[in-house]
Amino acid sequence: MDYNSVDILIAVAHPSEEQAVRQSVALSQGRCEIIVTGVGGAAMSWALQKRFSSGPLPALVIGAGIAGSYVTAIAPGDVVITRSDCFADMGVDDNGDFRSLFGASLADPDSPPFSGGRIHCSGKWFDLLSGRFRAVTGATVNMSSGSQAVIDRIRKAWDPDIETMEGAWLAYACAVTGIPWLSLRAVSNMVEPRNTKNWDIPLALRRLQEAMAQIPDIIMTP
Repeated sequence: MDYNSVDILIAVAHPSEEQAVRQSVALSQGRCEIIVTGVGGAAMSWALQKRFSSGPLPALVIGAGIAGSYVTAIAPGDVVITRSDCFADMGVDDNGDFRSLFGASLADPDSPPFSGGRIHCSGKWFDLLSGRFRAVTGATVNMSSGSQAVIDRIRKAWDPDIETMEGAWLAYACAVTGIPWLSLRAVSNMVEPRNTKNWDIPLALRRLQEAMAQIPDIIMTP
């Protein structure tokens, strides 16, 4: 593959993530564009919509950032790639019981871009990167989980490996537009009752920078 023929759009939510990514791709021979969308699904969705409508479509979109982990096998500092994602807290509160849009019969869980209520990542670039980074299931939330009741609810509904606030929005925007996408995340904390003293964002950003520096070589692999 000629890496120079691949235009990559890298979407990050926060300026700290941009700094880590920009340092990684500065020496890249490929054509990489970085946008800072703002935190959360609405900001990510709107930023991608504006970008897709304002110029040539990229050959690949990479969502890069940090995440929380639901499983002890994925610890702070680990870098993962998302196999599938979902809108984890979008649904109905039925007298204290959560029902997803699909469980409430408000949407078809197998209507594209969904399959089983999730948006799945696939293709040649996912195959390449999943050989280097652990492939995980994602849960995208509007409110970062910080209480045991909420954590248990999301675990019960989706059994995720990681949590972000933008992943499924990027996946959805790309999937409906027909653009290949990847989501690479470095873990900054465990998903637990909120205690920021246990978070290690600097470590996650360093690992994100290191991981993103590998992307050109991986994509150039025949």
